[in-house]
Amino acid sequence: MMKLYAFSDFHLSGDPPSKPMDIFGAHWKNHREKIITAWLETIHEEDTVIMAGDLSWAMNMDDAISDLKMLGRLPGRKIVVRGNHDYWWDTVTKMTRMTDGMLEFLHNSAIRTGQVALAGTRGWISETSPKLTETDKPIIAREEGRLERSLDLAEKTGASRIMAVLHYPPFDEARNPSHMIEIMKAHHVTDCIYGHIHGAPNFVNLPEELDGIRLHLTSADYLDFKPHFICDLEDPHA
Repeated sequence: MMKLYAFSDFHLSGDPPSKPMDIFGAHWKNHREKIITAWLETIHEEDTVIMAGDLSWAMNMDDAISDLKMLGRLPGRKIVVRGNHDYWWDTVTKMTRMTDGMLEFLHNSAIRTGQVALAGTRGWISETSPKLTETDKPIIAREEGRLERSLDLAEKTGASRIMAVLHYPPFDEARNPSHMIEIMKAHHVTDCIYGHIHGAPNFVNLPEELDGIRLHLTSADYLDFKPHFICDLEDPHA
């Protein structure tokens, strides 16, 4: 049975890491090895894994390629959305070529796996965030437009279920839904997979559902560096 998993925010920096993550807590020690081990123990070649951004600290594609190819060689079909720290991000054509087609990039597109269609974009902070500035407003509008286009394409795939993938959460610091949730609801999205949030203090009162849409935080430290199971891909009632 094919399965869908999600797992994100690895913040890799080569091997050995040039930017060790254990400065953020002892649980990050040897996190690269933890991620690889858990992946190999969980994911089979027929499975699909969604990675909702922040895969590598690299600033350009040449520096990111060792991290990306390491992920690409792991079992399963791998689908990536951009995170706010993915400065290495380039055109889909170039990224696909440089990773030898081992990764698929969800950008102004939709991807079907089994009975599930995936739509997504990076997202941004919520329009109701207390941190909002005038600079953020056009970025939010652009990201909402990208999600709309991606969902339009997802609807055309004929899949029985649509899921959204963002890097940023679709809610503000007070856990109020952002406009992204309204867009998803209009397109009958069942689940939203997201990352970006780190650290135990920020894992408090995370919503499991907003407006009938199930939410899945997939940051590696939140998941204890283990892939998160979403659903069986061949079950139409998943």
